Amino acid sequence: MSFAVTPDELLHTFGLSGVVYFPRYETPDNQLHSRTADFLSQVGLPHDETFKSKASAGQDESILLAEWFRPEDGILPEECHSWLVLGYLAASVIALAPHTGQVYAFGEGEPLNAYTPLHRDVESLVYTLNLFKIFDDQERDDADIEGHVEQLRARMHAFDATPFEHEQSQWNLILDEVVEGIW
Repeated sequence: MSFAVTPDELLHTFGLSGVVYFPRYETPDNQLHSRTADFLSQVGLPHDETFKSKASAGQDESILLAEWFRPEDGILPEECHSWLVLGYLAASVIALAPHTGQVYAFGEGEPLNAYTPLHRDVESLVYTLNLFKIFDDQERDDADIEGHVEQLRARMHAFDATPFEHEQSQWNLILDEVVEGIW
């Protein structure tokens, strides 16, 4: 199976300690989308200062989204109860719908029913994180930062338009903050 990001590319970008792999196993109760499971076991998920993977060593909280939030956080919509926590991006909890492979963001301080689609799948999330890390490492000191951000946005959008469908999506906010010098 081929993916938009290869295991070697991800390792080159994030290093050996910056990639988390998930073992692929077959059981009757394994309900993870097949391509998502293949991607996570073969390519992996980045873990760095931009995206903090939930699966990093030493974290003992549940990966089930339904167990993640407290009652004072609000009521989690019924459709989200089987979702899995992938990690954190900026000020959002990033979750995976296991049956479809779609990725969603739950913004900090936002009502739980205000979650937004972040990526069409995990492959798109990782592709975008990889592009952003390369950009962050190489383009930061350039005088034409706005032009480089727009090129990056165009590359991300060409692969998956989902990250930019909502004006206040995490990727729109992150890229705006890069231009403003906040990020």
